[in-house]
Amino acid sequence: MKGIVLSFSRPKRFTGLNRKISVPDFRYIIKRYGVKLLFTLMILLGMILGALYARSAQSEALNLLDFLFTTNLKARLSQSAIGTFCACFASDFIFLISIYLFGTAPWGLPFQFAAVMFKGFGTGITAAYLFITHGLSGAGFYLLVLLPGTFLFCIALAAFSSYAFEFSKRMFLLTVGKSAPLSSLREGFLHLSSKLLTAMIFTFASALLDTLLWSLFAGAFKF
Repeated sequence: MKGIVLSFSRPKRFTGLNRKISVPDFRYIIKRYGVKLLFTLMILLGMILGALYARSAQSEALNLLDFLFTTNLKARLSQSAIGTFCACFASDFIFLISIYLFGTAPWGLPFQFAAVMFKGFGTGITAAYLFITHGLSGAGFYLLVLLPGTFLFCIALAAFSSYAFEFSKRMFLLTVGKSAPLSSLREGFLHLSSKLLTAMIFTFASALLDTLLWSLFAGAFKF
């Protein structure tokens, strides 16, 4: 009868979880996700600037931006569900179609960054305005009602902007003399257009989520 052999050797560690990120890995991450991260930073920078602006801005100046951002809360609360959906979708659609148009032009690179930063600027204005004007109720309203849809759209905007950036860069390089096959431009344009459709789906879902949250929870807040 064979005896039982007990082994007290240390188990081998799973190297995949303990492997440090090397320089080639970091370069790969930057190469693949760098543009998306850059546009994400533009949104965050815009939010900071918007929050700082909201601290000193007059109510009249804020109301001028109400067609793009939620600054007149009482007017928005009086809307129907259809009106809320149309307002949310229309404001996001303006940014999305602007990025698309800038992405099809060789001169559109700086305007893409400006448009994305302006979206973050308005998001920061909305958050700071609600907190400054309505205190904790405004902060709770923003976190519960406005933030989920805004977060979903910002993800779609940053991702789509990265595709528009690549195509606009290709157009710019072609304009300044580095030739590229026309077929590759056609394929790039079709790819960008397909990504626009995907971003539109996210925008529609974002507006639908906003409308649902407004309908369910907006009435719980008294301003």
